[in-house]
Amino acid sequence: MRSAPDYDVAVIGAGIAGLAACVLLRQQGLRVVCLDAQTFPHHKVGESLDWSSPGLLRRLGIDTDRLIVDGIATYKKKISAYEIGKPGWTVTPPEHIRRQPLRFETVTLHVDRAALDQRVFERALALGTAFVWERVTRVDAEGEGVTGCVTAGGRQITARWYIDASGTARLFSRELRIPVTSYGEAKVCLWTYFDTPPLHDGTAFFIDNRDAYLNWIWDIPISPTQTSVGFVVTADRVREQRRAGDTIQTILAKELRRHARFDALLDAQPALAVESTSFQSSVTSHVCGTNWLMAGEAAAMPDPLTGNGLTSGIRHARWAADVIRGAGTRAEIPPSQRRAYTRQIVRLGRSFNAHIETAIYRPDIRQALGFKAATYVYTFFAFFMNALYARFDPRGPFGTAVFGLLFAGARIWMAGWTLVSRALLLCRRPALDGQG
Repeated sequence: MRSAPDYDVAVIGAGIAGLAACVLLRQQGLRVVCLDAQTFPHHKVGESLDWSSPGLLRRLGIDTDRLIVDGIATYKKKISAYEIGKPGWTVTPPEHIRRQPLRFETVTLHVDRAALDQRVFERALALGTAFVWERVTRVDAEGEGVTGCVTAGGRQITARWYIDASGTARLFSRELRIPVTSYGEAKVCLWTYFDTPPLHDGTAFFIDNRDAYLNWIWDIPISPTQTSVGFVVTADRVREQRRAGDTIQTILAKELRRHARFDALLDAQPALAVESTSFQSSVTSHVCGTNWLMAGEAAAMPDPLTGNGLTSGIRHARWAADVIRGAGTRAEIPPSQRRAYTRQIVRLGRSFNAHIETAIYRPDIRQALGFKAATYVYTFFAFFMNALYARFDPRGPFGTAVFGLLFAGARIWMAGWTLVSRALLLCRRPALDGQG
């Protein structure tokens, strides 16, 4: 006979998804332990939040107005894009969607992620979450269930339920041999911080639309006095430049020098402290077992251009907490709930990652219609799907079916614009050949 488990829920990973799960599960009165190799503070990138983030943060007990007052966030009221050789342009959510019946958020935040994550950690700690600062090195499984995990220090942890929020380490996927689907090219983020007031009250992107595969720069004011600036570039291009003798500092500086916005910042701060990380957007094919669930980037890694990494993490945590609450005293998550949880996460992750590759990264739509039009094609889908999930989180067969139809419509929308774009490019080619 097995002994009683140490905890009700073991959460592996103290990123935003893991911490959000801890908060929500402790609010249900469950005994929760969170395991992570790195103690706080954690240093995270991902500072530009999408428009459904404020509501999700408030569900965790985070006062978004307080973040502004304390100087660790700024308002994000718009997105601006600056394309080499063309005038800049701006996108703002339409004001009328704030009214009934939709009541969508039209203002969100840029945040100092280290400070924000610290606040969510403190919230989880205050609610009684136990933290173990050791890396999980082994997951014990039996059939489709997890029976325990072991840390680098030899500590054995048992629980009724397990949540893998280990991020791109994808602990359960690796240990249980679950396939992962990747999207687009492998990429690298290079970023630094400048002491400067905000460029404006929104996120700015700087791009060269002539790129065969898009590379882009972000400019995100994370406080009234500091701005995060980074470059997302394909891993192949970074390898080529490193072989040519460039450092990550020179790669970033050279790219920033292509845009007049950064000349004065670079002149005032010539020695850049550059951080880097590699990533590739992905979705795990199976994210729920008999007594375990995946959440956050362990389940689906959204492309950072969408700005919904934090949203996805909190949303996954909410769904995971709902599944565990719904299981009640049962020993296993019912098969229908496992399928529903997997469908929600996989469908959302695949849709966002596949559509941003089609509309933004690949050249067809943005080079046929222009970058501005390509952005509208993508954000028309992305903004409203995020907002709809924030306001009308689908529950039960009916809600799931309705959202399934919306996703099917999004696929048709994207496929239609792709066909139009390819036709335009084919029509232009003879004219260009004749000019040559």
